[in-house]
Amino acid sequence: MRERRRDYELLFIVSPLRSSEEEIANTINRVRQSIAGAGGEMTDVDQSPPWGRRKFAYPIREYAEGEASRRPFNEGIYVLCHFTLASTRIPEVERALKLNDSVLRYLLTLVDPRTFSKGQPIASASGAAAGAAESFDANDSDDVDDEAEDDEE
Repeated sequence: MRERRRDYELLFIVSPLRSSEEEIANTINRVRQSIAGAGGEMTDVDQSPPWGRRKFAYPIREYAEGEASRRPFNEGIYVLCHFTLASTRIPEVERALKLNDSVLRYLLTLVDPRTFSKGQPIASASGAAAGAAESFDANDSDDVDDEAEDDEE
């Protein structure tokens, strides 16, 4: 029986100790290889704003390579990936992420096919904003008329 492949989204934070472009690319390639090794395919990698180097809301204490004690990190490099993989193979990818010293934290989520189509929302944001603007304009005109009537009295 063939396993069902699902779409996943992976957000991981690369240690600031590995902040050069080459080291970040190596970390992304290691993650890509672990996904490919589990039988998956990475479809998209995003480091553009709002991702990239960001400051944390609170310090993260992690063991740094070659240090015996924990070190607080105040910033990291965020990377967002989309990939497809059989759901039974997810523990392999998670294990590889946990063993990767460059990855401070990660969040792996299943993309709901009903709400997303190829990584993009089905309902366009501009259409929703236009609908909200129309309802806002209609309500504003009533308020202006009410204020004008109050002024006349």
